[in-house]
Amino acid sequence: MLVLSAEEREGSWGNEHLRAADGVGAFVRCLMPVRLTGGGTLEYSVWLRVPADVLRHASAVWEAPEYADLRLEGTVANAVQPWTDMLGAPARAEVRDPESIPYLVADEGTLMHRVLHDEWDRDDVLSRLTHALPVPVRQRITARWSLDRSAGLELRRHQERVSFGGPGRTVHLDPLGTPARTAPAEVIRELTADAPSDRDGELTETGPGEAHRYAFWRPALGDGRIVHNLHGFVAVPGEVLHLVCVYDDPADLAWAQHVWRSVRPEKG
Repeated sequence: MLVLSAEEREGSWGNEHLRAADGVGAFVRCLMPVRLTGGGTLEYSVWLRVPADVLRHASAVWEAPEYADLRLEGTVANAVQPWTDMLGAPARAEVRDPESIPYLVADEGTLMHRVLHDEWDRDDVLSRLTHALPVPVRQRITARWSLDRSAGLELRRHQERVSFGGPGRTVHLDPLGTPARTAPAEVIRELTADAPSDRDGELTETGPGEAHRYAFWRPALGDGRIVHNLHGFVAVPGEVLHLVCVYDDPADLAWAQHVWRSVRPEKG
C-alpha cells in the first residue's frame, strides 16, 4: 500500500488501525507479543489480512460496546524477522482490552502459535530491528563477528557496509579477509602502518582464543568541527574487523573502548 500511486490511493480507505485498498486487500492492525529470553516481552504491531466484509464489521463496532466481542480470522500481512514464513501465515485475533487493538491468537501446530508461545532469543530478535532501541543488544554483523550495539543507536546497512548511528555517536564497521597464515598481530601492524602518529592514546590486548586487539584514538576534523575517533581492530586467523567509533564528547572514550572490547569472533 505504501507504493500505490496517487490515482491508486483514491481507491484506498482507512486509518491507523483499519485499512483497505482496491486490488490489495483489507487489513486490521493487531498486536503480536513475543516472549524473549531474560524475561522480557516485545510487542509487535502487525497487519492481519481479512475479508472485506469482516473489515466493514470491525469498522462498524470499533467504537461501540460490541467491539469487546470482535473476533477476526485471516493471514498475517507482514514479513517479520526472524520468522521467515510469517508473511501469509494463518492467524486469528481477539479483543482482550476494549482500550487496545486486538491481539493475535493461533491454533496449536501453526507458526503463529510457536511465535506467541515459545521463548525466543532476546539478542537474535532485537538485533533484527533497525531503529534505535532503548536497550543494548548483541548484534551479529557477519557470520564471523558480533558486538554490542549500544542503546539509542540505529542499525544502518548500505551495500556491504554496516554502521550504527545516533546523537553524538556513530560506529562504522568494516570486516576484512586476511591471509590465513598471517599472524593476527602482524595483520593489524600492516593495516595501521600508515595511520597518523599523533594520537591521544593506544591499547593492545589479547582476548579469548586467538583474537588480537589494537586500538588508538585521536581528535579529527569532521563537518567543520572537532570530533573524536577511536580506530579499533580485532583480528583472528584469516579475518579482521576494523571499527571506527566517532563521538562528539571526549568523555565518551570509555564508551568507544567498550564497543571495541565487545567485538567477539563467532563460530559462524
